[in-house]
Amino acid sequence: MLEICKETRCFDQVNRMAIPPQFREHLRKGAVLVKSIHDDPCLVIFPLADWERFSASVTASYTGKMQARAERKLADRSERINLDSAGRIMLKEDFKAFAKLEREVLVVGVAGRIELWNQAEWEAYNAEDNEDDIDLSNASYSPVPQPAPAE
Repeated sequence: MLEICKETRCFDQVNRMAIPPQFREHLRKGAVLVKSIHDDPCLVIFPLADWERFSASVTASYTGKMQARAERKLADRSERINLDSAGRIMLKEDFKAFAKLEREVLVVGVAGRIELWNQAEWEAYNAEDNEDDIDLSNASYSPVPQPAPAE
């Protein structure tokens, strides 16, 4: 599981960006860069093993022509990436343009993936007043495992 974190990084002159150190080990065996997974204006980086599980679950959700469409959509929106020896990734211009990424990038680690955001897009996204938005107060959490109910 990746750490939860939020950091700002910058692209160099050839579109390379250093991945925060706490994520690098998770990406050493390869990763996949995706143009969003929920049509949010961001890029998503999955460690290779997590991508394989994610893409398998997406395509398993469909059959026939719809499965083929899902597979093609994933192929169109994703690209295999690797860290260089300095822990950097290189992004193609079409990926940067999709997420409106400029020199500074907000790197957000969340739930087994890394998201790359334009700071203004992140702020606008979080400021939206969505009536169907998630209410985190409804989540149940217990720091100590609860015993199973007696039968």
